[in-house]
Amino acid sequence: MKQTTEFPWGGEYSTDKFYPYKEVIISARGQVTAQRAATTICNARALLQGSNLFGMLGGGPQRVAPVVPRSRASSQPESEEVPEFNASQNIPLACLIAARVSRKLRLVYALARLALSLEIMSAPTIDLDPTHSPNIRKSVFPEDQIRFAMAITSAYSSIEELGLTIRASSQNPSRINGAWNPVVRSELEDRLKRAGVNLDEEFYWNLRGKQTRIEMKRKPEITKVAPWAVTHIVRDGEMHISNALAQASFLRSHIAAHSLEDKKWLKVLSIYDVSNVQFLARRLLFESLGYWRYLGTLHDLEKRSGRRSCEAPR
Repeated sequence: MKQTTEFPWGGEYSTDKFYPYKEVIISARGQVTAQRAATTICNARALLQGSNLFGMLGGGPQRVAPVVPRSRASSQPESEEVPEFNASQNIPLACLIAARVSRKLRLVYALARLALSLEIMSAPTIDLDPTHSPNIRKSVFPEDQIRFAMAITSAYSSIEELGLTIRASSQNPSRINGAWNPVVRSELEDRLKRAGVNLDEEFYWNLRGKQTRIEMKRKPEITKVAPWAVTHIVRDGEMHISNALAQASFLRSHIAAHSLEDKKWLKVLSIYDVSNVQFLARRLLFESLGYWRYLGTLHDLEKRSGRRSCEAPR
């Protein structure tokens, strides 16, 4: 629909055509319902971006302005009304994703947990691209180290909300003599397939710099070196989705959560550990919603950074 208020003008060019920005209008019976919808749309936009860059640049979490009922808004003098203008790519797609998410409470919580993880700590995709940043060094600042641990924990909890974590016990462990327990792996992969996850598509795991103490404690099960991993600094590679889940579980349970008791592990966490778990949660959420491989034009950029973008389902 056409704009009905005086927002700053702007838009995007595609070939020789200009597409002006348009408003997204939420129609709801109450303010709380409208605010929940607006927040879910905002979280869906963060899911599409894969980071919370603009929220970080703004000095705080990426949030929408509080929803104001029409009756209250119209009672103010027109000169005092200053609507917040917030524009970015794929807002209509974020609305579609939010609408699908809203049908199931577990999806709402899964999206919220991942959005919170991105707020706590995330890196723009371009910074993960080794052609721009071969290796982002580990932070020496305690606040960053705590953020890494909390972001991993929150991202993994998003996967838990989807019901796609490994289910094992002392009587039925996930590993026997260092190898997968076939019963546990089979049950996990059955749940992944029922959720719509393509087990034939590998997941790219970022490994940068020298081998870390985390890798020594548990070596990632790389099946194939990534095409862009041409130096000893960039060691990214493909992992089967079940192995990626096992590695994420290890990072959460034995490193991020355990580090609260043993502080030495906080110092070895990196932004790549964070992004690996976040993008795993992102892919599983996209596939569960049926929106994986939607944005084909972003595929090449994200593939170079070790990330699969969301393209249209085939």
